Amino acid sequence: MMTKKEINFYKKISPKLSEVLKLKNDDEFYKNYTSKIFTGSEVSDLDEDLFDIWINDRLLPNLIFLNKEDYLESAIEALETYKDIARTDFGRSRQRDEAQLWADKIRGYLAEKVFQKKLLNDFNIHCKLPHESGELKTYLDSDVPLIKKDNEQEFRKAKKKTSIKMTKWNGVWLVIGGAQYQHSDYYVQIKVNTGTEHLVSFLKSLNFFENHLLKEGVEKNILDEDKKNQILGKIKNFEDISLFGYVAGFRDIKNTEVKIKFVKKKVKVHIVSAEGLFHQDTLTKIATENDLRDKQGELDIKKISFQGIGEFSSFPRFLTNTGRLKFKKEDWSSIIEKF
Repeated sequence: MMTKKEINFYKKISPKLSEVLKLKNDDEFYKNYTSKIFTGSEVSDLDEDLFDIWINDRLLPNLIFLNKEDYLESAIEALETYKDIARTDFGRSRQRDEAQLWADKIRGYLAEKVFQKKLLNDFNIHCKLPHESGELKTYLDSDVPLIKKDNEQEFRKAKKKTSIKMTKWNGVWLVIGGAQYQHSDYYVQIKVNTGTEHLVSFLKSLNFFENHLLKEGVEKNILDEDKKNQILGKIKNFEDISLFGYVAGFRDIKNTEVKIKFVKKKVKVHIVSAEGLFHQDTLTKIATENDLRDKQGELDIKKISFQGIGEFSSFPRFLTNTGRLKFKKEDWSSIIEKF
């Protein structure tokens, strides 16, 4: 829960952020956008000067807007490959239907396209993305397998393996599940903003509803023209979506030691900042050290929560909050040289 002080501060600074992101500063903006910067510890204190520094030094240099052509390309490539990914959500048993798989894949490909543009804009490096259907193991190790400099003719294999992790704007953790943390040299977190209506809005922009689905409904007397227009009017225009990616930063994983910062509230522990490889035993240790127990006196790891996410469904996972990621131009230069 946000305090009154936090709410008032977020509302005060939200107009600056909404202008940069080209989003409407409505009643939900401060909760869905502004607060997440502080939840992830990208800005450490409720200080407007620090917030301005974050915008100028971190957000703007790593913010890339996308257009309809970028979305079209990602949608077509995702339509080819979405069947290659797992139907279940990571760490959960819930099955996703194929439309959801397609939409999720589009968002993931948009993140990779953002990184592709960053490499080109900042370092004059072209990269070929692995957006072709095939076995997962053939491209698991790197999302940037082939690169070339501006003055080179042929693509060549990148010397370092890079994994791009897409989150929505509210993602405040870079999360690498299972043994994936051993697969790549660098892990990049990219926050993609599409909104929840992106796919439906895109199909509207292609006149799929007007010229096909709803048209057939009118022809078969399922609805009339007035109802058809009412339905179309409820669907957001694709041009009204602010489509962008924010490259929050990257990490290499040479040290898996767990470091945490938490607050203890009565009989619960709330982790506000952390990094390291978390196992079930890690939580058991935290519960033991803080005497977190259920009514029967047994150790209870469910009394441990993580900032902005609550609890994770499975372990092991390598975690780091966005505030701990490297993001400066010199940080990027140091790893780009090794590509």
